[in-house]
Amino acid sequence: MGKLRFFCALLVAKLSIIALKITRHNGTNFPGIVAIRICPNFLRYIELPNRIIGITGTNGKTTCSNLLNDSLTFLGEKVLNNSAGSNTITGITTSLIRSVSLTGKHKYGTAVFEIDELSSRRIFPYVHIDYLVVTNLSRDSIMRNGHPEYMRSILESYIDKSTRLILNADDLISSLMCPDNKRAFFGIASLAIDKESCTNLIDDCPICPICNSKLKYTKNRYSNIGRAYCPNCNFKSYAADYLATDVNLDSMTMNVSLEGEKCRFKLFNNGTFNIYNELTLIATLSELEYSVDEIKAAVDNVNITKERLNEFEAGGIKLSSVLCKDRNAYASSRVFEYIEAQPGEKELLLFNNNFQDDTTWSENMCWLYDADFELLADDRIKTIVTTGSRGLDFKLRLLSAGVKEDKIKYVIEPFDCIKELKFIKGETIFLLYGTDPFSPARKVRKLLEGYLNSIDNNEKVE
Repeated sequence: MGKLRFFCALLVAKLSIIALKITRHNGTNFPGIVAIRICPNFLRYIELPNRIIGITGTNGKTTCSNLLNDSLTFLGEKVLNNSAGSNTITGITTSLIRSVSLTGKHKYGTAVFEIDELSSRRIFPYVHIDYLVVTNLSRDSIMRNGHPEYMRSILESYIDKSTRLILNADDLISSLMCPDNKRAFFGIASLAIDKESCTNLIDDCPICPICNSKLKYTKNRYSNIGRAYCPNCNFKSYAADYLATDVNLDSMTMNVSLEGEKCRFKLFNNGTFNIYNELTLIATLSELEYSVDEIKAAVDNVNITKERLNEFEAGGIKLSSVLCKDRNAYASSRVFEYIEAQPGEKELLLFNNNFQDDTTWSENMCWLYDADFELLADDRIKTIVTTGSRGLDFKLRLLSAGVKEDKIKYVIEPFDCIKELKFIKGETIFLLYGTDPFSPARKVRKLLEGYLNSIDNNEKVE
């Protein structure tokens, strides 16, 4: 009976894909929704690729999934992935539906699945993950999870004992996962930005998980990312099997030892979080037993998608669009640190204020007070534009962070933001956008590109 229901669900889901194409609807996870409603145990019956790599974590999983998918494709693998759908059970189910024939036979040898942490409890019982990459575990939107240790407990409850884990040695929370599994660790050696203690508003691992004493850092990068030890017991950060050394932001290179050989890699980007993303890719390819030459070639031929970081320059001004998750204080603080570290004068457009809330209306703005807006109280930042129904909330938070009021420009209509910018020659305009589909950020970016292209360098730029 179960098999019959499965084949009925597969047929209807396949037909829904055709219907979506005919009606020109995206419906990226709709076939998966249909299949699971007809057959709740659909994933139990569908044939899976021979090797499945899962990538999860609070931040960076989409970037790492895309990088790994592109790298494996470059190396000649036929890769199934869920980049066109969601990272929940319905998105992964949709990807698998597309990958099999009507008889249920799969067409791929390898799958790379980005997996939402909360959805793991619905996916892992049916889909065996051979390799699981955990980028990090950090505080996310308070409306979807309470604490990173809660997320770790969910993952640990459903990860199979045979799954090989690839973990961030510098993350004091995720590195503790599944001590009985085979594990490999990646990390970054000393950086110029390293501190002696956490100075961020979010610090989710201040005490020793063994004896509850206060931890001490040999270096802290941000929040709970760094190297720490307990002065009262034997607890300390794990050593990295894949350690990035000699990180040079001038030459945009770093070294990673592979098979006893020190290998030099170009950096995709000078943001610390993207150095971690690149190192995650290198460590994963090595764990998948690709040769040093293959890993070097793959890294040289892939890059971060423009959906995450997109730069444009005209009229002597650079426009940089950066993904900055809505309602995620941790991710926003990482972007603020990245902006603060960039040279020269800057102007900011804060379009990461969740415009889709206007349809459901949530008053929850507490995340603003966990984010390090104090990093934006910088004399090099000349203008900060806020907009939308949350624009005044952002303005209040900026004021409380010490940003001068004359620098903060609130506009009711997002497209009026251009009128508030100074367009200073040599500056960078940062457009921060979130993950919500109602954001006008893309349209605003096109307007800015058009305006910058039309600028007469001698007459219109100061």
